[in-house]
Amino acid sequence: MTKLKPKKSAVSHRLLVLIFASMTIFLQPLSAADKNSWRIVNYWSEWCAPCRVEIPMFNELSPRLAKSNVIIVGVNFDEDPRDLTLKIADDMGIEFQTLSQQELDLLGLKPPDVLPTTYLLSPANEVMAKLIGMQSEQDIIDALTRQGLTLLNQ
Repeated sequence: MTKLKPKKSAVSHRLLVLIFASMTIFLQPLSAADKNSWRIVNYWSEWCAPCRVEIPMFNELSPRLAKSNVIIVGVNFDEDPRDLTLKIADDMGIEFQTLSQQELDLLGLKPPDVLPTTYLLSPANEVMAKLIGMQSEQDIIDALTRQGLTLLNQ
């Protein structure tokens, strides 16, 4: 009796490669200058009052830190569907990138126990700091400088 083997499909293999590539785009720097990017990952929720207080600070800090290869991204703690998350982020005035569940899965972060929680990730995506509770601009800058980062225009 001959065993039947499943037929390999080049189309499905290409599709998997495309899906993986699109999911890792956040983690793969687009230019040589971005290879040393640090990430500040801020967990928020629409029901979290301290989160709402932090958001304007992160909005203002995001373009300034980008000059120093530090990227601020947000995560909806409630894991709502992507369309709803983007609507909530817009309603809350979040101007920095909000990660999709796929991008978050690639980072391997476990959801925090309390909100707000902010993680500082190295360019290798290692958690270098976990900041619990509402943060100020100075708290964020201090956490970055403790990692030896030299921040431009601070």
